[in-house]
Amino acid sequence: MLIGFVLLVSACGHDACDALPVSEHIFPTQTACQQMADRIHQRRPNAVLMCGEVWRHDGSETTNVN
Repeated sequence: MLIGFVLLVSACGHDACDALPVSEHIFPTQTACQQMADRIHQRRPNAVLMCGEVWRHDGSETTNVN
């Protein structure tokens, strides 16, 4: 189930690498996330920011810990 969006920053620009969360805050909509990215771009215009989906699994999956 989709629970919201998180703001991510890419350390290597638009190249293929993992983006890292800017904070632990989860925005309820993609619009709210994009508005925060726009506000950050006003101070850091060269930052590569994107909004990523946050999903919650229903708990039916099991995880093996070695």
